[in-house]
Parts: sequence; structure tokens; C-alpha cells
Amino acid sequence: MHASDLHATTLTDLIARLHGPAGTGEALKEISESCEAARATGLGGDAGAMEALDAATANLDPILRESALAAVSGDLRRYLRILDMLDNVLDLASLEGMNQIYWSMQRQLFLMRMDMASVPDFVTEHLFAFYERFLRQIALRLGLSPAARQAGMPETGRVLIVTNQFLSAEHQPSRDLLLLAVRLQRDLGRTVLVLNTNMMPDRYYSPFIPPFAAALEERLAGEQTIRCGGERIRMLSSTAPGVTAEKLGGFLSAVEAFDPDLAIAFGGSVIVADLLECARPLMCIPTTSGRIVSLADIVLDFGGHAPPAGHGRLARSWRPSRFGLSLRRTGDTATRAEFSLPDSAFVCVVVGNRLDAEADGAFLELLGRILDAVPQALVLFAGGVESLPGRLALDGHAGQLRSLGHVDRMEALMSVCDLFVNPRRTGGGAGAAQAMAGGVPVLSFDGGDVASVAGPSFLVADDAAFVARAAALAGDPALLAEARQQARARIAAVEREGADNAQLSAYMVEAAGLFAARR
Repeated sequence: MHASDLHATTLTDLIARLHGPAGTGEALKEISESCEAARATGLGGDAGAMEALDAATANLDPILRESALAAVSGDLRRYLRILDMLDNVLDLASLEGMNQIYWSMQRQLFLMRMDMASVPDFVTEHLFAFYERFLRQIALRLGLSPAARQAGMPETGRVLIVTNQFLSAEHQPSRDLLLLAVRLQRDLGRTVLVLNTNMMPDRYYSPFIPPFAAALEERLAGEQTIRCGGERIRMLSSTAPGVTAEKLGGFLSAVEAFDPDLAIAFGGSVIVADLLECARPLMCIPTTSGRIVSLADIVLDFGGHAPPAGHGRLARSWRPSRFGLSLRRTGDTATRAEFSLPDSAFVCVVVGNRLDAEADGAFLELLGRILDAVPQALVLFAGGVESLPGRLALDGHAGQLRSLGHVDRMEALMSVCDLFVNPRRTGGGAGAAQAMAGGVPVLSFDGGDVASVAGPSFLVADDAAFVARAAALAGDPALLAEARQQARARIAAVEREGADNAQLSAYMVEAAGLFAARR
């Protein structure tokens, strides 16, 4: 089908979908799928088609309309319009609805679905400013006023870690949080309290496209004690939905009772931590290389060693650092037969929890070029998926593409793989680190967590270089053996950098000093 005919058909289908039902989660997902299909055909780059889409949807719910068109085009100016709409009704709009919209935008940014060139300062100047205003609305409407410790009081030796989401030992960021807590208690002699706030929406409160709802671990409610690394970590959790006075007030009361010297926001946009900015020294430890939003005096880098652009608050708070990843080292290995892999295959692996979105059509096409160049290659996809297996089954290289779903024995899987292949994405750093620890070299483009972990030796500039590097490794056992050694050496260096307790301690002291100076 000619491109113009394809766009016309896609446009007609999308307009019909946008004018259809949108009142349920399933309906929003169906609209999102239509938007993704339109994006994949290049509809967003067709000025005439987008103009027609604009005109045909002029009377729709403005949040639905602007977010859907942004999903198709990647144009951040659509998000600016949504933020302007919210600012006009900031004191009236639902807190839950604004929270939903904010996190849905963040999700699209994380998935690299947006064209950052369309509004280069979107995060640093626009989204960050909205987040500040949103926090003020939360505090004002819910009557929240965090109690500050009296100046001059002696230190308590206590550190608070606040996270938006703690799930289980199978959740990489949750394991990384526990690693931080163990370092603080065992190595730095601090007493730690973790607040698992679950402030990301766990259901849909707005018609934003695509909708986002975070996973929630219902078993983690109330107070828990978690044993990790020989330490007992105390944690308070709430699984209550929404942005409510009872939920946030309860957390702030727990902070006042614990009386920490310092609060650490584990991740970006940690609402409860940022509400403490006026009352306690605050430091942020991001869990990704993506653009971080935080009110902390010090925001550590993930490992890219480059500050945010500009001279604003986010640039001033940035400090060079390396995120400490928790790796599994049980010594678990496997034979290729256990994964039904032929000994002669060159086994590539793609790892992630968002592969339905990250392994898109463009990436599968790129993998197809590798499979054409390396006929003995297989590509494994490890991670929970829904739609990916169906797309793989329809692919022209279906016999060389295998979805394994969730893999419990990730360390064993890496022992039978030859190459970790990374799509263009923000996440994936933990998977790459686990691969490199097992001597599996990485193949990635620049940008994102994997590039930060892997380092320049494992990065390529474009698609042609991506295919050429895979083919070279597959065809040269000596080159592959050298790359395996480089992978092990690189991850060892990354781990040493991420375990620098002296640097962590120094930044904690600096954060306390900056807070004291602005009181």
C-alpha cells in the first residue's frame, strides 16, 4: 500500500476510535493502541494528516485529544497545552487527575516516545515548574505542613529513604533501595526508615492517552521489617489509593516521630520526600539516567556525569555520582539444552519489563537485519510481555525470535548467551549490568541507562554500525572473547564506583549544610 493510502486509512480508523467510547480503562487502552499504530506508520510526520486529525477532533475532551495527538506525533507542544489547561484550573482540578496526567507524561518521556527537540527545555522549565505548583496545591488543599526540626539540635544518626514504589525482591529498583539501606546502616552506621508511599496512580483518573497505572504490592501495607545483607530494615507502607490527607499526613507524622537528619528521595518526583524540602535536608538518588524532577538540594547523577542543561535549580543541584546496582551472584549456570538452544547458535538476548513497548517495529526490523547478516543467530526476549509474542509470530524471522516471558534464573540465562542487545530506551541498566557480570558483552546506542552502565566501548552510532558489530562478534571468536573480558572489567569498575561510601557520606553532609544555609 502506498504511504499516502496507508496514512489515509490509518487516519480514518484513528478518528473513529477517538470519537468512540473513552470512559473505561479498556477503551483508553484501545485508543492508545490505535495511536501507537498511527505513530508506527509515520502519521505524526505527515503535516496534512495531522492537520486533518486536529480538525476532526476539535470538539473532543481536550486532555484526551492533546495527549492522543502527542502520542502520535511526539510533539511536546501538545503537553504544554495540557499543562496550560491545568494551570488555568489548578485550584479546582482533581489532585488524583493531575497526578495521573503528570505520571503519564513522565512515562512517555521515559519510554522515549516524545520528540525532545520539539520543546528542548520541557522538563527543566515546564514540567518541573508544574510539579512545584502541583506540590503546593497538595500541601494547601490537604493542610499539610511538615514539622521542621529546631535549629541547633544534635544529630540523631537517622536517615529516611522515601520511594514511590517498593514491590519485591524481584523488582530491581526495590533491591537497589535495600542495597542503599544496608550501606547506610552497616557501612555508615545510620539507622534507616523506609517509606513506601505508592504515590503513583494505580488506576485511571483522567482520559490521558496512553493511560498509566503503577503496579502495587497489596501485601506491603503498614509496618514491615525486611532482612537484607545482615541488616533489619524498617519500612512503613501505604497501599491506600489516591492523594489524600490521611495517607500523606500519616507519612509526615511518621517522619516527625523518626526525626531523621536527612531524607533521601529514592527516584525522581517522590512527592512525600519533596514535601519535606522545607523541613529537612533532602538528597535525591535517581534510579535512572532519564530526566529527573526533584526539589532536593543535591540530586546525584545516575552515572552519565553530565548535568542537566541550563542554569536552573536542577542544574545547580546536580552532583556527579554512580548509581549502585544490586546484582545477583549466586553462581547459577545452565546448559543451552535447558533453554532449548542449539550449541551452534549465536544467542542474543533482550531483557526488560517493558518489552511490549520497547521492542517496537523499528527494533524488530533492526534485529531482522542482524539475523540476515548472522544466519545462525537467535534472539531471546526475557521479561513479562503481553503483545510481543503475537508480533514475533508474525515476523518474517519468527523462527529465530523467541519470547521467554518472565525468567526467574536470569543469571543462568546469561550463562548461555553471547550478546546483550539493547533497543533505544531509557531503562534496562540492571539487565545490562547482570549480563556484563556474566561476561556477556552489550550492544547499544548512546543514551539511557544501558549506555551509562556499559560505557563507550559497547556503544555504536547508528543502525548500520549496530548490525556490523553484531556480525563481527558472531564471526570472530577471538573478538567475542575479548569483548567478554571487557564486559567483566567494565562492570567491576562500575560496581566499585557505585559502592563509594565516602562520596555518599560527603554528599549527605553537603545536603545538610545546604539546608542549614537556606533555613
